[in-house]
Amino acid sequence: MKKKISALALSGFLILGVASPVQAATSGGSCTSAGATTKIGKNDYVCAKNPFYNTTKLTWVWDGCIELNTDYVAGNKEAVDALRASESNRAIQIEPVGAPLRDLITWNSLITYKKSDVVYYANTYYSATKTGTNKAPTAANIGSTKFWVVSQPTNANSKIGQMPAPAKVITTANAQVAALTSAAVKTTNAALKVKYNDLSSSLATKISALESGKAAIQSVVDSIDPALEEFKNTYNLMLMIRSTIKDKCNPKY
Repeated sequence: MKKKISALALSGFLILGVASPVQAATSGGSCTSAGATTKIGKNDYVCAKNPFYNTTKLTWVWDGCIELNTDYVAGNKEAVDALRASESNRAIQIEPVGAPLRDLITWNSLITYKKSDVVYYANTYYSATKTGTNKAPTAANIGSTKFWVVSQPTNANSKIGQMPAPAKVITTANAQVAALTSAAVKTTNAALKVKYNDLSSSLATKISALESGKAAIQSVVDSIDPALEEFKNTYNLMLMIRSTIKDKCNPKY
């Protein structure tokens, strides 16, 4: 899985990306014969569809743009494939041993969730964007300006989140137990007091269950997440490179 994007390809992006056409008097002008070449100023141009500008018709495109974009497309596919494979591998390994964690963070209407708290709901993981109570991660409450967003969405599917590490979950759950216990003491509603106490007790039991089973989950986190983070960084680098290439392909320059 420790597959890396070709250093040669990346260095090519960075080296070629420094150069730009010196003169572009007719750069971007229409042409009729695909593959034809010409020189504009000191630079070579190709009659082709610009990968970023006038993508549907033939124009004179700086040949460096074509070369850069060809390398980028190959490098980006490699980066995306590696990231998706790592995310898929994580899910395959962690989900079968993650039942105690999912059980502990299953959304509950009595819990006041704080920003960044993660819950499990409708077969995925959501992270709170703000403090809220009784706001389920349904369509009406999902969005960056609402109460929930998908937690660590995968590159393959932005609607699918990833399981968090056990340590943070346990810390959050202990804080929730303390808050529920305090709420039970303060409320004068007998029925609500019972609900708070029952949920507090249930969470405490589930925390113990996760403590017993966290080693298997943490093992997956420790073995896969460092590489996954590296793949994410490479993917983000490719996005930056794409922006640079787009600038170089602009016929105005």
